[in-house]
Amino acid sequence: MAFWIVFLVAVVALGAMLLYVLREQSLERDRIDKELHDERTSTLEYVVPTGQDPVGILAALERAGYTAAVDSHGAHQLVLVACPDGLEKHREQVRTLVSSATVVAPGGTPPVGGLRFRDET
Repeated sequence: MAFWIVFLVAVVALGAMLLYVLREQSLERDRIDKELHDERTSTLEYVVPTGQDPVGILAALERAGYTAAVDSHGAHQLVLVACPDGLEKHREQVRTLVSSATVVAPGGTPPVGGLRFRDET
């Protein structure tokens, strides 16, 4: 009987810890989203072509120390990258990171004519 009580307490504790972690991650994503959509934040925006997965791009940018997120509210997914020191200081490094992390799904369309950010079209 004592085993089941300990087991139940452990399950409840693990469940509470999991909910806490998920809540913290959600709050962090919301904070990043607000920061990237704030008009005072300089951002480079990359329109992800249909069939391309932005997850690898986000991972490469985050490993390099950039704050980035995907905005999927429009017709296409948009990778937003914060550039607090100005766009031109980070443009080529971000371009290189995005280009190296671009993975096109089978049947997808690779970028044509090199990688361009939204403000370059």
